[in-house]
Amino acid sequence: MILNPPGLGPGAAQQLPHWPYLQAVDDALTRRGIPPGSVRADRTYPPGGDTMYLVLVWDISRTTGPGGLRLRWEEDTGWSHALIGISPRIATEARPITALHRVFAAPDDVAEVAEHLVHHRPAAIGEFGAEWEQAAHVRAVIDRFRATVREPDGLWTGPD
Repeated sequence: MILNPPGLGPGAAQQLPHWPYLQAVDDALTRRGIPPGSVRADRTYPPGGDTMYLVLVWDISRTTGPGGLRLRWEEDTGWSHALIGISPRIATEARPITALHRVFAAPDDVAEVAEHLVHHRPAAIGEFGAEWEQAAHVRAVIDRFRATVREPDGLWTGPD
């Protein structure tokens, strides 16, 4: 499990209110033996609207098939995937992962779908409707973050 946001220093998780979801998904992926090689958690900045997102990447050495895999999560649309070439900049167009019916899909469901994509590429896998049990709490923290990010004592502690 990724304990703290790398490179951001003490208190950095306050800048990433969706960090607990990444930790839960990473833990589920690790239990399945398919940890991603690269993980990014961030948000868009104005004028992008402070949308939280995650990017998980498996390069060609971690997948079965001719290339790698990129999963992306956004708080308003949920999970999508793209197949990547030898260079992560060479990728197919991102497509929604329609098997995951919730924006905050259960981490074990995300890991099951990811395992299938890592080993078998896109194909029918089934349907997953469970929502992560901490989704409501993280949504509330994201809302609080967004409401206070630019206030003097808000969650945001970095430069504007």
